[in-house]
Amino acid sequence: MSQTQILILGSGSPNAEANRVSSGVAIAVDGQPYLVDCGHGVVQRVVQAHEADLIAWDSTALTRLFITHLHADHSVGLPDLLYTPWIHGRELPLEAYGPAGLADMLRHIQLAYAENIREHRSAHPSSERGYMAAAREVGEGLCYKDEKLSVYALRADHGDLAALSYKFVTGAGTVVISGDTKPVAAFADWARGCDVLIHEVYSSSRFPERSPEWQAYHSRVHTSTRELATLANAIRPGRLLLYHQLFWGQTPDELIAEIARDYDGRVISTNDLDVFDL
Repeated sequence: MSQTQILILGSGSPNAEANRVSSGVAIAVDGQPYLVDCGHGVVQRVVQAHEADLIAWDSTALTRLFITHLHADHSVGLPDLLYTPWIHGRELPLEAYGPAGLADMLRHIQLAYAENIREHRSAHPSSERGYMAAAREVGEGLCYKDEKLSVYALRADHGDLAALSYKFVTGAGTVVISGDTKPVAAFADWARGCDVLIHEVYSSSRFPERSPEWQAYHSRVHTSTRELATLANAIRPGRLLLYHQLFWGQTPDELIAEIARDYDGRVISTNDLDVFDL
């Protein structure tokens, strides 16, 4: 049986926080990481995890990326992902999968850093392909498969922005990652019985304290603790991990308690560098 490990790299939100960076999760199968999203600080978290012996692999193994959507808190770390592991010695190009617009984003990043690439290639030893990226824009269904796992995508609902949720099916179990989304009708059937559900969430109890404009936005494109409890009851995951958490003054325990009012399964509010085995 393969060994599958989940590393939470960024458990936070678009709001800069002292102890949380924005979205990033690595699912590692037999030592090969598959990165979901790349917010600010994600590569640094990989370096920290390796130095703390939380993982055996290092940043040079970051060669496969799945982007849920193109908001900055899920993608602003892309230049870091392209060029820092290259400096560390990555030999292979980055394979990037995601919604429409990803190819243009990567192309423009490479253009913006053309001088960086030119100087590094001419001034000191570096691999020929380690800075490159190949983008594949995907829709619903099977979007990636190798000898270690299969990855499926489902359309998420994050307003008028193209967005995806992902399901990773490994020999050790199944991991579903919501990305940013309000509840989607097909999601429960698609994710039902997964071993781990990693889902975004905002506090229902603090929602009324938000301004009317923010209430309209969050209710349209995100998932409340009350809505997530309903989803979890339909899916019955082995573990429900919370990320992209909008606490709005709540503690992690209070956020969990909001879900536990209507859901009796195992719920964990994640922190950066948490590690979970399947």
